Amino acid sequence: MENNKPVLEFYENNENEDNRINRSRLEFVRTKELICRVLPENKIRIIDLCGATGHYAYWLAKKGHEVHLRDLSPRHITEAKANEKNYNAKLASIALGDARSTECEDNSFDMVLLMGALYHLQVKEDRLQCLKEVNRILKPGGTAVFAYINRYASMLDGFLRGFIDDPAFRKIVDNDIATGRHVNADNNPNYFTNAFFHTTDEIHGELLQTNFCNTMLFAVEGFGVFLNHEEYFKDEEKLRTLLHYIRITEQNMEMIGLSDHLLVICKKT
Repeated sequence: MENNKPVLEFYENNENEDNRINRSRLEFVRTKELICRVLPENKIRIIDLCGATGHYAYWLAKKGHEVHLRDLSPRHITEAKANEKNYNAKLASIALGDARSTECEDNSFDMVLLMGALYHLQVKEDRLQCLKEVNRILKPGGTAVFAYINRYASMLDGFLRGFIDDPAFRKIVDNDIATGRHVNADNNPNYFTNAFFHTTDEIHGELLQTNFCNTMLFAVEGFGVFLNHEEYFKDEEKLRTLLHYIRITEQNMEMIGLSDHLLVICKKT
């Protein structure tokens, strides 16, 4: 099993995950929108694996669902528990957990969110183990939601934020493009932590090795990654226009290739 110590140390020692979500509001809004399309009105049982500080879990709990959260980081678990007051909602359980091997019973959840493991595990066998574990704990006909990072995300982000001027960052980007393995050897907190960035072919190839069907792949931010998000969130009409065009291009392969984050929604057979 892959040693994920560098990833754990990154999340234990760097900024609060809630701060990142607040800076990435377009990602958060779009992810919730996509999940809502497959979320039934009746109460269901959900587990948020790699649930971090609970931003998705509490949102779903406030909608009336029974939501459980698991994460590998003790810091995230502590902050998720503290967030009960901030979100004015309660989760059914919050505990440490590894998405590759959970304590959950077979066929015990109607929906499983896996929002981090598939882009933090660099070894394919570990990613496949995560998918198999989700399949094991998901009820037949249940819905799985998987988050991925696009193979070219660092390159795009590097040009947008000026990191590309750093030879050390260009080395990271070159390795990303060639292998998908994002390796931050110098532990620069601005350059993310160890990860695996997928191509669309790799996403579909890994899913084909597990028992999922009705697979849909979406661009989360789409071309919105190139825009000043705050400018759009300050103007409701501009935001509606932006979201409209992201939606109508969200499954266009060219636009998927531009999006930092990708989301797969599928069913267990």
